Amino acid sequence: MKVLGLDPGFGDIKYSYRNENGEIINKKFSSVVAKASDKAVDMPLLEGERYYIGRTALLRSSSDVIDLFDYEKLEKVMPLFLYEVLNKLNLKPEDIDVIGTGLSFAHIEHSGSFKKRLSRFKINGQIYDFKDKIALLPQGVGAKYAIEYFLENVPDVYMIVDIGTSTIDTVDVIEGVVRPENIHGFKDEGVIRILRNIQHIIGKNFSEQISLKEAKEVLETGNYFLEGEDHDLTKEIEELKTNYTKITLSTLIERFSREFKKYRKIYFVGGGAYYIDSSVSKIIEVLDNPEFYNSIGNLLKAEEVFKNKK
Repeated sequence: MKVLGLDPGFGDIKYSYRNENGEIINKKFSSVVAKASDKAVDMPLLEGERYYIGRTALLRSSSDVIDLFDYEKLEKVMPLFLYEVLNKLNLKPEDIDVIGTGLSFAHIEHSGSFKKRLSRFKINGQIYDFKDKIALLPQGVGAKYAIEYFLENVPDVYMIVDIGTSTIDTVDVIEGVVRPENIHGFKDEGVIRILRNIQHIIGKNFSEQISLKEAKEVLETGNYFLEGEDHDLTKEIEELKTNYTKITLSTLIERFSREFKKYRKIYFVGGGAYYIDSSVSKIIEVLDNPEFYNSIGNLLKAEEVFKNKK
């Protein structure tokens, strides 16, 4: 059996799997692609176009980097990211039994086409067939499986807030059950707000236009590299993080006032959870390594699906 948990975020591709000892291993790479020349024959070929993926893509010209911050662009290149995961794990398509993956509820109307896109595609002339092997969950629901797998004394009523690069997803869990009406997704409220401000700072201070993917690297390193020199933007970025935390928590508390008053726990997951100050409310808990809770939960769901298939 080989199952994978996949969290295809706009900022990073997170994936989880079990090693030979049964331990859950979590890894990630930047969900960035750039167009490659036809001469780059060692780069993956998808539907007549060659692409750079991950770190290699970030080193290309800004004009070649594809900003994957709208759903349609992300769906188009998702086969490349799954291809990259398989290569990193040295797996062939036929080695895979089930892939558990998530999709923001903000894009739930695309769930059918998203699943279809991952189910069968061709890269470098090879067909990757995962028909009936894709288990799709709303973003945040995967985290529920991980929370109940890892944590002790999980209350019977709680909320999950998943802050991604582009979206924020919320999931209510009542007596262990997630109901569809208790899942919400909000576009353009994730860490993308910080990234756009970084783009503005770079444009103002250096007269350079950078992609959102490049802004993400500046956010993570605190430096902007230009013409052989690192420019320290730590102070500006810390201010942006503080402002984002205040605005996001204020919006959530206003939007979900009942939950913040009556629920026993509100768990924050996703990469954006790192920017949340849990001291604001005693019911807030930012989980350790929050960015992997969805990929882990999607792995656990995939294992469940596989067992039911047998």
